[in-house]
Amino acid sequence: MHRFVENLQKKREEREHGELKVHELEKAENLIVKLIQLDSFSSEHGKKLKSISVFKDERGILRVKTKLTERKDLENFKYPILLPSKHKLVKLLILYIERHWFLHHAGLHLLLTNLREKFWIINGRKTIISAISNCIVCKRHSTRAKGTISVSLPEDRIKETSIFDVVGIDLAGLLILKGGTKAWFSLYTCAVFRASHLELLTSLSTNCFLLSLRRCIARRGRPQVIYSDNGTNFTGAINLLKLYWKMIESEAVNRRITWKFNPPSACWWGGFWEHLIQSVKKILRRVLKNASLPYEEILSLLCKCKAIVNSRPLTYVLEDSDELQPITPCNV
Repeated sequence: MHRFVENLQKKREEREHGELKVHELEKAENLIVKLIQLDSFSSEHGKKLKSISVFKDERGILRVKTKLTERKDLENFKYPILLPSKHKLVKLLILYIERHWFLHHAGLHLLLTNLREKFWIINGRKTIISAISNCIVCKRHSTRAKGTISVSLPEDRIKETSIFDVVGIDLAGLLILKGGTKAWFSLYTCAVFRASHLELLTSLSTNCFLLSLRRCIARRGRPQVIYSDNGTNFTGAINLLKLYWKMIESEAVNRRITWKFNPPSACWWGGFWEHLIQSVKKILRRVLKNASLPYEEILSLLCKCKAIVNSRPLTYVLEDSDELQPITPCNV
């Protein structure tokens, strides 16, 4: 609509055509935000804004002051745009325009953290819960997990160490590539900092798994301790791994991998990687459905899944505007 009005005021050869430009989308977004704020906040000193430090920028958009005003960073990060909680366009913004669909139907905390980079929604947690509760895709795949009694974490989960020094490994699938080829993915997760790494496999053989392990070591560094299930492929891997470390013993005398297998009857030992496997599978199910993609597209999708999982908050996301952004595995 803006382009149409502006084209009417220009000469024929100066008119814009084709796809919308970035500045046109930003201009339209700013206008929508101003209309939402005008419709919801009749006065800057209303009851809704008493507990929030708010100001108007040079474009007339209401923004929230945070503790990061001295940071040399993006304006939206320092001063997020203020939005109401019960506006229809805000729910559309959450579900389709901005985040929920783009993040492949991510959960509450990840979605709230992502939105905070640009917007400050009043009662954001309740607003997001209300918005995504009507998402058909999420309803179809969400289930309630049974509660369990909490126990003390083992030493390898809480000791001071570097990222990816203590790693949990698991294989998951099945993925069908274009042409009917089968594929799986291996998940490597840091037991302390909860960061994750994904590798695509076209076979469940020990050799294929070892190649993925070497790729992970080349990208993330060599771990000191590895936890895994007591699977036949992993049992064979540790035997071959002894030969592998003999070949590089001169370079890594002080860096050896201690491989620990979970007891066959204690499946809960692998809970810290099984939870992430579930998160990745949830994204893949909702995005792929029954589609079969080429190898490169599946690999790109796994990279996107890794970025989404590693951007989840590790702490509780508060409603207070004075609180800083929650830490995520990407920050480590």
